[in-house]
Amino acid sequence: MKRAIFALGICFLILAFGCILYGAWMINHGFSTRESPGLIENALAETVRDAAIPSGYKAMKNPVTVTPDVLNEGVAHWADHCATSHANNDSGDTMYGKTMYPRPP
Repeated sequence: MKRAIFALGICFLILAFGCILYGAWMINHGFSTRESPGLIENALAETVRDAAIPSGYKAMKNPVTVTPDVLNEGVAHWADHCATSHANNDSGDTMYGKTMYPRPP
């Protein structure tokens, strides 16, 4: 029993030391929007995003019929509201898009 408690204490100390090292690293390096998120962060973000959308909405179809007028209105809306972050070519290579986190898809 004493060995198990001792082993558990050692595991706790190792974990605490690791947390202290990680905290010190984060204080010195911090978060950055210039680096792409890692595999785990991407997977977690996509899972949470997908879980936030009710299943009934995932199966819905767009009620707007595609016409030239609707497309022109959409292009004007994109240029006015979206292109400042996403860029006109959808690259996200704009003054705002480069510094957003997460980056504009």
